[in-house]
Amino acid sequence: MNEKEIYKNYADALIEELKLRIDDYNEEINTIYFGGGTPSVLNANLLKYLLDNILNILKNYQDIKLIKEITIESNINDINSEYINFLESIDNIRISLGLQTFNEKSLSLINRHTELEEIVNALKIINNSTIENISLDFISGLPLNDKLQTKKDILKALELLPKTKHISLYYLELTKSLEEKWRDYLPKEDESVEYYEISSNTLKDLGFIRYEISNYSINNYESIHNSNYWKLKNYLGLGASAVGYYNRERYENIKNVKTYIEHIKQNKKPIKEIEYIDRETQKKEFIFLSLRTVKGININNYNKMFKEDFKDKYSSIIKNNKNYFLITDEYLSIKENYFNYADEISLLFL
Repeated sequence: MNEKEIYKNYADALIEELKLRIDDYNEEINTIYFGGGTPSVLNANLLKYLLDNILNILKNYQDIKLIKEITIESNINDINSEYINFLESIDNIRISLGLQTFNEKSLSLINRHTELEEIVNALKIINNSTIENISLDFISGLPLNDKLQTKKDILKALELLPKTKHISLYYLELTKSLEEKWRDYLPKEDESVEYYEISSNTLKDLGFIRYEISNYSINNYESIHNSNYWKLKNYLGLGASAVGYYNRERYENIKNVKTYIEHIKQNKKPIKEIEYIDRETQKKEFIFLSLRTVKGININNYNKMFKEDFKDKYSSIIKNNKNYFLITDEYLSIKENYFNYADEISLLFL
């Protein structure tokens, strides 16, 4: 079986998995997200085939005009005129591009085999399109990058693609083996914080508003899909290795693509494991994810979900750590100067 046939079989399996799951999913779907890998390796025709079939299935269950955002993660190397022309035809399209850095030496070291010319050309093609909802990903603290590199990357990207509406800015996360391998090329921990702050302040100066620990938007172009996830809303995950969450059950699909397709052909859900999320775990996840957002914990939502008063439940924690928090009648959030430590601060509640 050649590569083209494998991709077609996988697309068909995704469509069939949706059919297997949709009857049990009694919720409105308002976003579709192609990610968890690089969906842009599928050519434009196959992506169109996949999306058309998904929308045709959903038409039987809801008004598809309720879908407000369709995001496709894309690889720089896969951007060409044919691909972008296809994306232009999709209502409410949002493209998410993993740019990371313009430093070719750094890209080579982390095995991103992308040349500077390819990055520049890809951004120019997108800029000449009618697509407006564009998100770029950058990683701060990459090996061989100095403290100003990510700032320069952001400025260069926005010069080439000025209509960018959203930027995700991540800290570099490494396995222990890679950390050891790249030790001589990486900033120290305190330097990493400084590098990130420089880039974060650059985005602020450019008019981007931080709304989550790693995410910034302009003109209210926040990611609807990710915001749903941070609010612990239900979602369907389709495909090999996909994760879904519904009715306090989190399922993970089989990782092996061939085995995944075989399960679908046998009309079986391709589940690797299911985890039941009890109330205490759900509560912890709600607090953890909420505190990663600038708005913070919606106190009314917490009280309704968990049938208890948030301020009463955590009064001593709030009182003893009040320097970290902003508190109103509606929200508890982390102060801006402590926001980079949101994950650590959230542990106080867990």
